[in-house]
Amino acid sequence: MNVDLFERARNAYRAGDYASAAQLFEACKDASEVSGEADHLRGNALMKLGYPREAAQAYARALEDAAYGKRGALLTNEGKALAAVGDAEGAVRCFTQALDDGSYATPYKAYLGLGRAQLELGHIAEAGTAFRQAAIDGANPAPASALALLGGCFVKLGRAQDAIESYRTALDFATPRDDVHSINAGLGEALAAANRPTEALEAFRAATADGLYELTPSEAAARDRAQATLDAAPSAGAMTRTDAAAPASTDFNAPVDPLDPLGKSGAFMPDPSDTGFFTLTESEMIQQDRQEMKIRRKHRHVGLKIFIAILILLLLALGGGAFAYTRGFGIPSQQDAITGLFNAVTDGSDAEAYLAPGLSDAARTQIVSSIPEGAEPTITNMDQSMTESTALVAVKLSMGATAEYDVTFARGANHIGWTVASIDLHRDSAVSSNASGTDGSADDAATDAESADTAATTDEAATDGSATTSEADADASSAAAA
Repeated sequence: MNVDLFERARNAYRAGDYASAAQLFEACKDASEVSGEADHLRGNALMKLGYPREAAQAYARALEDAAYGKRGALLTNEGKALAAVGDAEGAVRCFTQALDDGSYATPYKAYLGLGRAQLELGHIAEAGTAFRQAAIDGANPAPASALALLGGCFVKLGRAQDAIESYRTALDFATPRDDVHSINAGLGEALAAANRPTEALEAFRAATADGLYELTPSEAAARDRAQATLDAAPSAGAMTRTDAAAPASTDFNAPVDPLDPLGKSGAFMPDPSDTGFFTLTESEMIQQDRQEMKIRRKHRHVGLKIFIAILILLLLALGGGAFAYTRGFGIPSQQDAITGLFNAVTDGSDAEAYLAPGLSDAARTQIVSSIPEGAEPTITNMDQSMTESTALVAVKLSMGATAEYDVTFARGANHIGWTVASIDLHRDSAVSSNASGTDGSADDAATDAESADTAATTDEAATDGSATTSEADADASSAAAA
């Protein structure tokens, strides 16, 4: 494939130059070469230019590229092209095969095409079934068109009351892009068939009020019949209503061939009750479909609502996290940081993770060397802020004594957790001891001191006694001599 020509073809297609696009898509590859995307886009361009036969051939070539996929879309497009050239049977075949593609995201398009092709073949019941499937397809953003076509099938089948319900449901779901004039005209025809002339004329007036819509021959005939009915019975007859639909032709009353219940031979028009069109009455099914569509539309934005709820929760979580951050909270916390640092010093492991990133090597060494091994720190008081915290830390030493340190914390490199920026011994701190061995030594020392004092006193008393005795003996000797 000539990639340059292919890109030029795509650009022309995007720009709306379909003639150049069709030529370039054909020229970018050999006739024997298969390219699903090139043939697909070439078929689209040819349809835009009004060449459905050539477009159908291009879509058929694209289907030969199994790797390209998109069978549902290609077959639907091929069916539309064949329908445009009058090959209704080929169109039915393509649309039916498109519905077999489980990955096809918009099957309602195939159902709409299938219904129109079946109408061309005169298969009214099959067409109505296809239109109903298109209307209830959850991927269909505008079911009013399919409901209006279903109403037309009911009119042809002689089921006027079901047609009325279908047209009114179509009006309920009509969007600005839908032809409300045509829907009202169809409703008027159904009401006329149900012998409700007053309502029929009101519907016809709604269809033609602005002068933009021209009634089809069958709709104009239905309007004339409704007007004639009112003219013939202006009082009682005008208000007469019946739920029984007037048959469009006497063929509807013809017997059904039991060997041909769907009227494939064309000899007999099938009775609607024998077609298996619905298992319930159609009015019940229409009402059920209406409720289901309303529910789907109500919940269409469930995903968006869930996204908004999750977004609100995330914003609340972020707001709470920001508030906690400004209040000094972090992971790891200040207690985790100081405990981890002390444990690292005790274990001899790397303490870098617990130290502030802006510290010099000398400051890091000073902090690590000032931490006693085997100590257990506990923050007893702390002043927190967003980027810095100061704390008074009580440290239980390995021998049981307790010391107090002033510790400064700073945010870590991730700006979330805390690290230690400085550690200093608290100025009023004195190491207190309560070890039993120390207390015993002090008591022994006090006892020894008291013993020494007692001994000294005894010695002095003994000396004094000896001196007194000697003096007494001397005095006695002197007295005897005299």
